[in-house]
Amino acid sequence: MSNPETQADLLRRKACAGLCRYYKPHKREDPGCGGVEVLKLRPDLAEILAALPSPDSDGLFDLAEDDPRLLAVCQACEFRIDGCDFRDPEVERSECSPCGGLRAVAWLYSQDPELKL
Repeated sequence: MSNPETQADLLRRKACAGLCRYYKPHKREDPGCGGVEVLKLRPDLAEILAALPSPDSDGLFDLAEDDPRLLAVCQACEFRIDGCDFRDPEVERSECSPCGGLRAVAWLYSQDPELKL
């Protein structure tokens, strides 16, 4: 990245504000969702993350909800047990969507299926 934007700022702008319906601009979650936490560990992906689109739908960029790579991110997420409607079988699908971090990870996998996170 050529500007002074940090990896965390980029993730908040692209994954959180751009993709997450749960994002609250004046509240910082620390730690963040599982996807954001995984991506914080990969500053080498900053350039490709800068191109992450903000689509109209809440989908996972054509990846299946039960894709093992996405399930691995969710398994490690601190919100999964007490705060993740998306992975809660009791919550109607119409009432929830995947978080921005998971959607960002899904987009990266849609761009490079061989990517290792």
